Amino acid sequence: MKNSAVIISSVLFTLTAIFANAADNTYYMWKGAERAWGEADPLQASSWSSSNTGYVALPEGANVNSPDANWVFDYGAYLPISGRSDNIYYRIKSANLNLNSISVVNHNATETAYYSTDGVYHPKGGSTAIKIVSNVSNSVWNIGTFTYTGANGTYDRGVALGSSVNDECQADIVVGEMNIGQIGNVTQLNVGSDAAGTCYATIDENNVKKGDAVSLADSGGPKSLTITGDFNIYGNSAIYMNVWDNSKDALHSEENPDISIGGVVRMVSGSGASPVWHVISRSATVTWATGDPAPSATETYVKLGGLEGNGKLTNNSRTLEASTLKLIFTNQTDCEFTGEFNDGQSDTVKTIMSVKMAGADGKKQIIHADSKFTGTVEVESGTLIIKSTNALGKLTMTGGAFGGIDGGVIVSGAEWFAGDFIFYNKDTLGSGDIDMIRIDGAFVKSGDGKIGVDFDGFDPTVFIEDGTMLDLISASEEEREGFSADANDDFYAKNLTNGFANFEWNGDFLTVSFSNVPEPATVAAILGGLALAAAGAKAGRISWRGCGFATFNFKYKNG
Repeated sequence: MKNSAVIISSVLFTLTAIFANAADNTYYMWKGAERAWGEADPLQASSWSSSNTGYVALPEGANVNSPDANWVFDYGAYLPISGRSDNIYYRIKSANLNLNSISVVNHNATETAYYSTDGVYHPKGGSTAIKIVSNVSNSVWNIGTFTYTGANGTYDRGVALGSSVNDECQADIVVGEMNIGQIGNVTQLNVGSDAAGTCYATIDENNVKKGDAVSLADSGGPKSLTITGDFNIYGNSAIYMNVWDNSKDALHSEENPDISIGGVVRMVSGSGASPVWHVISRSATVTWATGDPAPSATETYVKLGGLEGNGKLTNNSRTLEASTLKLIFTNQTDCEFTGEFNDGQSDTVKTIMSVKMAGADGKKQIIHADSKFTGTVEVESGTLIIKSTNALGKLTMTGGAFGGIDGGVIVSGAEWFAGDFIFYNKDTLGSGDIDMIRIDGAFVKSGDGKIGVDFDGFDPTVFIEDGTMLDLISASEEEREGFSADANDDFYAKNLTNGFANFEWNGDFLTVSFSNVPEPATVAAILGGLALAAAGAKAGRISWRGCGFATFNFKYKNG
């Protein structure tokens, strides 16, 4: 795990470099910008200053919507006062937004001035938030870097990025890198707004009946969010995401994820606070004249290139029915995460979270947090090492490797087609208090061949000397299917140093003992392979690669 100070310095350097390298194209929202209904138009050059120390008009012909433009909303400089007490709205009235960066800095929400509904000016205490809203249909936003450093006070209404006027105006948002928060600050980022654009009435009132669709203005979120690089979250930050295409014909799948993060989601704690990421946040209650409309459930897919650091990953999906969330890890690098990792289930939060490992060969996602979710666990490629003290959903293995850590992992069932079980922690192995894989339900071997048991380079010499036997996997004898009576027919050791493994079913437990020489069955298999090699030599040239001892090449010439 990278040092947090190094990471923060890197982000600040990046932000400084953006401004320095594109100084001529850095624009500061001007407090004197012309406003209609209290709202400044961010696509008008007249809304911006080229200086953060005094108003300097932009050069004639300046294009504020271009891949070179850097937008800065600076509460310490020229951010406008609000025409309303709830939010400062910036409506994007163009289908295409192309920017090098958006930065919100020096945010102090409780110091924001505003006009109340009776026209009285309030110099501070507005607790307003910035809300960047998609206002036209078929919108596509491309933002190189999005940075929001938060507020230095104790409360932050934050930023809402990618809210939509209605379902038709939902935007596809692409960001190169996202940096949220700053150690010592309070930060809140909403990607989208609290509820879906289309909600449903929960009470009967006038002509609106319970279950009727109700449209809520400015309540939708983006169709999709793609972060091509890293997603960095710092300190006392809270992220709430409502990303989901509300179109009836929208496709939601692993191949077409709602949120795609190519890099690493990195959470950095500091000053006694850790970040929180609500992957799904759809509010069940929206105050409105017809009662309390609630959004429908979603089936959301999120791809991420790894989860690193310390924080909390959870959900706040207060939908009419239980929403589903599938996290797909596509790690290209090893990542380790501590803190909390759960689906947020409660009487009011309804989310069924599943996890799939689909990383590069051998790349690890390690989750030290005590994981709590009721959805499935899939391992396709890469290595997933996870802790749980309560049963997760069913484990399905089609490749890669799966194991427990910090006391082990529990799943409600398991089905094996391919792949390995890994016992990663050498210190735990050496102590004999192994990170056991516990299978509460059926354990089914559906694939051909043997199941690899990866010891990750463990040296069992001390156990050879004293004859120690270790429990590796627990699975009810009555609920095992597809296994031989001899465990060595179904399991084989990988990455074991200075010894040989013998597997045995002992009631409900798969056990392993170690020796200096292979078991007779293993020797027989080796000799059988050699015999086949010798018999095949009559046909000419053969190559025999045997059991890791040596490589032999034979070539016989008849006569």
